[in-house]
Amino acid sequence: MTNNIILATRKSPLALAQANMVKNFLIDNGVFDKVELISMSTSGDTVDNKIFKQEGGKGLFLKELENALLEGEADIAVHSMKDVPAKLDERFNISTIMEREDPRDVFISDKHKTLSDIETGVIGSSSPRRQAIIKHINSNIKSKEIRGNIQTRLQKLKKEQLDGIILAKSGLRRMGLDHVVTESLDVNDFVPSPGQGILCIECLSKNDFVIKRIKKVVHVDTEICGAAERIFARNMDGDCLSPIGAHAVIEKNLLTITGYVASIDGTKFIKNKVSGKKDAYEELAEDLSDVFIKMGSKRMLKC
Repeated sequence: MTNNIILATRKSPLALAQANMVKNFLIDNGVFDKVELISMSTSGDTVDNKIFKQEGGKGLFLKELENALLEGEADIAVHSMKDVPAKLDERFNISTIMEREDPRDVFISDKHKTLSDIETGVIGSSSPRRQAIIKHINSNIKSKEIRGNIQTRLQKLKKEQLDGIILAKSGLRRMGLDHVVTESLDVNDFVPSPGQGILCIECLSKNDFVIKRIKKVVHVDTEICGAAERIFARNMDGDCLSPIGAHAVIEKNLLTITGYVASIDGTKFIKNKVSGKKDAYEELAEDLSDVFIKMGSKRMLKC
């Protein structure tokens, strides 16, 4: 097989920036000699909000890219791992690529210096997880759904005179927009979405050529953390529109996984954590999942 590959990506500015980062990383590290980019619009980019929710949320950002893999039009696709459903079709394989970027959520506002400064107001966010957290931090703050790319959401902050919006810090950093951040939110308060800040490569499960080459440059700790978070999310039986958070961090070979699950209206939530040796990440993620299930997490997600 030739050492040149085709990489499929979404057309959004952030997706293209991330795809080019991965392309350069793969070439610079001698994984492939040449990486050709093809960009396309996905269902997640084009459908309205109602259909987006009905059809499974962020999984729609993968649909057309996965079809390109199946049709042989592309060898790999690049995604933000937080957009990849925890239950992946067996025909596909995913692997993290590069070291994780800052996983925190950030508060952006023209009116307030911190999120806690708001007594009553409206925050823009398309994430049920963020909306739930806002609700139990301050029930006087209302959430307004806003979708679109980073630039679109920043424009809506001003046009709709919102008190603020909440976005992922990783995307802003990759777009060189750190300067718009008003406050970086603590991961213990705003437990990130599973896989937030992690880029991943998707290919066909039968594509051993690509899988073996990617494994040579995987950042091991990022791969472990991403896998642990996805195991937890999968065990919660939620989807991309469920208020689920998971954040794993490794310090001196000690892995700590924090989980978060809330009711849709944000009035109830469970937050807990587990720690142990990083090599036992699967067992630790399963243990944390068991704790949540016993505490009623699955019933809570159906509220």
